[in-house]
Amino acid sequence: MRSMNKRNKAVVLGVTFAVAATMLAGCSAGGAASSADKAPAKDADSALRGMLPADIKEAGVLKIGTEAFYPPFEYLDADNTTVIGLDMALFQAIGDELGLTVDITNMAFDGLLPALDAKRIDVVVAAMTDTKARQAKYDFVDYFLTGQGIVVPAGNPKSIKGIEDMCGLKVAALEASTQVSLLEKFNTEECADDPIVVTALATDADAMLQVRSGRADASFSQDAVARFNAQAEGGSGKFEIGNDEPLLPVVMGPMFAKEDSDLRDAVKATIEKLIADGTYKSILDEHDLGSGAVTEVTVNGGTL
Repeated sequence: MRSMNKRNKAVVLGVTFAVAATMLAGCSAGGAASSADKAPAKDADSALRGMLPADIKEAGVLKIGTEAFYPPFEYLDADNTTVIGLDMALFQAIGDELGLTVDITNMAFDGLLPALDAKRIDVVVAAMTDTKARQAKYDFVDYFLTGQGIVVPAGNPKSIKGIEDMCGLKVAALEASTQVSLLEKFNTEECADDPIVVTALATDADAMLQVRSGRADASFSQDAVARFNAQAEGGSGKFEIGNDEPLLPVVMGPMFAKEDSDLRDAVKATIEKLIADGTYKSILDEHDLGSGAVTEVTVNGGTL
């Protein structure tokens, strides 16, 4: 994994494993863990703020939903409550520009879209891959480019380097994720004669536990997540990345309800400003994710 900044060092793979069961238990019971509200740290950009829907502008709050077990994009700080990561840092900067308090609710991954549909949150911010299937109902603002990664036990005993090498093996991934969809797609194409045994789990940490225990030969996730998990303290020396380069690069970003085009466009314009003034690059670099920077922000640019 890339080197971690000081804030990232406080959160390690072992902590993620330890808190996962507690957090999910709360979510399954209908609850959701929420971070403390983060008030804007600077004066708002009046032009960007003017693009906001009237109800959000009046409330002064942007409610985002996430699943905080997907480092380095979103995960829990050392207090096991505060949600941090690349997406959270970007949205704090977005909130600052829009003059909005950012309210973060951590919930189970498969509860995010229902929460958006029910208007309990304004936007899903959870390293969601922009796909054609998701575009049918939701809009994306694509602000990051990511590939896929394969986590294997140290020494890579099954010599897994790419897609074809996973055929016939046991591979774990986050349920309801693009990675599960990709694995299923591989089973109709590259691995049709020797299908991958896919195990879909509630969190990416659960998928890593499958590899750690030998119940899975590999874990399949976004490349940045895979590299974080493989090298985080608690994982260092136990895992490695099978693929030399990220596989199947795709765009990702926050998701909005189709009817929330004003909010979508305000966020898009804000990200464009953050790119132009260098804030975007600084935030990505702080999280060692500069390689995923985009130069153009698109709406529904995914082609997967």
